[in-house]
Amino acid sequence: MTLPPKSYSPVQSLRRLSPQEVELLCRRYPPVVTTKISEFSEIIMHAKVSLATFRGRQAVALSNDHIELIVLTGGGHIAAIRNAGGGVNALWEPHWPTVDPNLRSLIDTDVFGDSLEGRLLSSIAGHNLCIDVFGEQSPGECDAGLTFHGEAGMVVWSSAESGHDDGAAWFVLTTQLPNTCLEIERRYSLGDDARTVDVEETITNLVGFERAMGRSQHATLGADFLRGGALFSCNADRGHTWQKPHDEAATWAVDADFTYPDVPNADGSTSDWRHYPRVDSNSDLCTQRINPADAHGWFVAAQNAHHQAVVYNWERDAFPWLMTWEENYARTPVPWNCKELTRGMEFSSYAYATSRRHLVELGTLLDTPTYEWLDACETKITSFSISLFNYDNDLDEAPALTDQGDALVAETTGWAIQV
Repeated sequence: MTLPPKSYSPVQSLRRLSPQEVELLCRRYPPVVTTKISEFSEIIMHAKVSLATFRGRQAVALSNDHIELIVLTGGGHIAAIRNAGGGVNALWEPHWPTVDPNLRSLIDTDVFGDSLEGRLLSSIAGHNLCIDVFGEQSPGECDAGLTFHGEAGMVVWSSAESGHDDGAAWFVLTTQLPNTCLEIERRYSLGDDARTVDVEETITNLVGFERAMGRSQHATLGADFLRGGALFSCNADRGHTWQKPHDEAATWAVDADFTYPDVPNADGSTSDWRHYPRVDSNSDLCTQRINPADAHGWFVAAQNAHHQAVVYNWERDAFPWLMTWEENYARTPVPWNCKELTRGMEFSSYAYATSRRHLVELGTLLDTPTYEWLDACETKITSFSISLFNYDNDLDEAPALTDQGDALVAETTGWAIQV
């Protein structure tokens, strides 16, 4: 047998080789994988990183035999979490076409309008990172070119490295925010036999002074997942509705405290936060404090129509708030056109998606800080995870998670998430 040159990667061709040839190659190029030679025909590597496109946009996919996660390089958005091989994407896919943010000067203002929100929406998808504000910029910041929800979703992210080791595939995306002077790195990893993607986020302040800021993991569930009604649970204990009137389609009371899960309505009744959608059309906002006694925040969203559940978990110290944004066929301006069904599950250091000045002046809400600090040249590392589970029988309610030290466990379904 004539062996290929040393630049040759035998992994790509193992299925075409005899067992004897495979054994010779593995002796010359150790180690290809740790799997036994007899098992090469069945599996080479469970989890993998690959280039992808998503709705015509450049992306990176992280997948194994169970699930697939897709991240856009334009804006860094987590665009999809779904079963391997396709199926329902739990995250929001806007009904309008989107473009990478470096092409937004070419967008049609008839489709998106000419507002700051329109600029953001032209590139948005699924789960977007809001930093160093979650909500509105100041007038001066807008004049400087900043837009709604900060800069991270308005820049292109670059691939830094990727690999497969210790039974997991992983990749790293990085970006710099030129106006807000932050450097951001995200490391995504997925075990070979896992249903959970772990995300480690590193932010570095590139200026020599301390700053008050807000950050939100703006995870938005979409119509394909929500349609027909979804069940929710989380470990919030108290909450507060939006502090001023914001939309004629709002059903919740204005500026009202509540105890989870019963949100006060404008008509004096209450809504069960754990069910959505609850009415034919609404547009509502509230924030909830994650229980201060818990080390981790979490939410579960289960959909009986698809027998799927998506679970997020995060560090409670970093993100003590879970803000809820509901858009249920209510917003009339372009590009909404009363055609979107979404629920934003936004775990945040900001209590509300308002402005830096408002949250700093507010200081605390429900005895909890409403913003975070990042010191001069400080690097801060936080983490969260996204899980996707399937189940066989309809659920009456979304399960609650209990902290068992090394894992969050849904005792009624057996789902477990390592922490």
